[in-house]
Amino acid sequence: MNTESETSRTAEEKTRDLRQEFSELPFERKIATLMQLETVAATEAFDKIAKATAALGKKIFDNVMSDDPVQPDERTPPEKEKPV
Repeated sequence: MNTESETSRTAEEKTRDLRQEFSELPFERKIATLMQLETVAATEAFDKIAKATAALGKKIFDNVMSDDPVQPDERTPPEKEKPV
């Protein structure tokens, strides 16, 4: 069970304690811990990329398969830049 003192600690206190604990680790454990953290970060990055790719694919598929396709002559031409 968490005591009240553990749950009421601020983020700064937790960060300070983690840094202290990390600095006391032997070199091999520091390297192992850093590798674990990098693995977690890389996994989260790949998950975000996969979700973004899936969302983009869904948008493209929805646009291609829409029931009300925009005809080429109905498209609005892009605005031309005004000369300066």
